[in-house]
Amino acid sequence: MEQYSGLNELIDEYRTVLPAESRTAQAIDAHEPIERIALRAIEDGYTEFSQRVAQSMESCLRSGM
Repeated sequence: MEQYSGLNELIDEYRTVLPAESRTAQAIDAHEPIERIALRAIEDGYTEFSQRVAQSMESCLRSGM
């Protein structure tokens, strides 16, 4: 899904700095839906990351992708 490549890159980049035991990292590793990854990020206290994911999703939707 090429339209989400920027979002996937954001998630992949952020994953490299997350501790393996975080729920966010586990959600990413399990290839859970992006919405669930964003929720796990909020639960783990990574609100800035969650906001960036939401903004990227909004950009994808606005561009018709």
